[in-house]
Amino acid sequence: MGLALLLGASPTVAAAHEFWIDPVKFVPKAGTTVPIVFRIGQDFKGNSYPFVRALSDRFTVFDGRGERAVKTLDGDDPAAEVAFSTPGLAIIAHQRKPEEVVFETFAKFEDNLIYEGLEPIVEAHRKLGKPLTGIRELYARCAKALVSVGGNVNGADRAVGMPLELVAEKNPYALTATDGLPVRLMHDGKPLAEVLVKAFNRADPASPRLARTDRDGRVTIDVSRPGEYLLSAVHMVAPAQGAKADWISFWASLTFARP
Repeated sequence: MGLALLLGASPTVAAAHEFWIDPVKFVPKAGTTVPIVFRIGQDFKGNSYPFVRALSDRFTVFDGRGERAVKTLDGDDPAAEVAFSTPGLAIIAHQRKPEEVVFETFAKFEDNLIYEGLEPIVEAHRKLGKPLTGIRELYARCAKALVSVGGNVNGADRAVGMPLELVAEKNPYALTATDGLPVRLMHDGKPLAEVLVKAFNRADPASPRLARTDRDGRVTIDVSRPGEYLLSAVHMVAPAQGAKADWISFWASLTFARP
């Protein structure tokens, strides 16, 4: 089930809204090995996080060679080192097993929901008669990073089968300065509408830019500013009857760079 954490007792955990993949180089030369860092934090600022095998469902790379598992050791930080030999777009994906967080009060739970754009869950929680203290949430992280090997703009992002997934519908490394980046949010392989997507540029003091997906699960992101980007989205559902949780949430992130 993962680690049980009590919000209200741990400020660090309470502030950790995003989990993302942070390659040391987003545009490495072909034939080089790149350290891959996991980060957890908020507003595109966070501490590195080690690879924990017990919490990992999958950690893979998709490139011109196909799909391959990332080789790493339990506790490694950086989480891994990946060799990129084939020019073009490479996708790094890491799906974590569900972990548990417990909110001491409904107020703390509500604050978290509002921050993530999940306001409808506030009313749904009351209507369903769920507890107002000791609220249990299972959350699963689904992180992706796009790397342009050799600065080559060939290749495309695609859905790789994670429960919640942000998919860039154009290669961000192939865009002009005035192009927006069309992104689609997928839940269990289907487009997901009316979900808040946050877009951070590491050097942009106005981050994050906010937008909600349309009925086809799409949103267009302004990526005219150069630098590294983090996109994030959260979706929450009620668990099956008998589950030892009040809610299940899925957290998707997508990182890439713009020249």
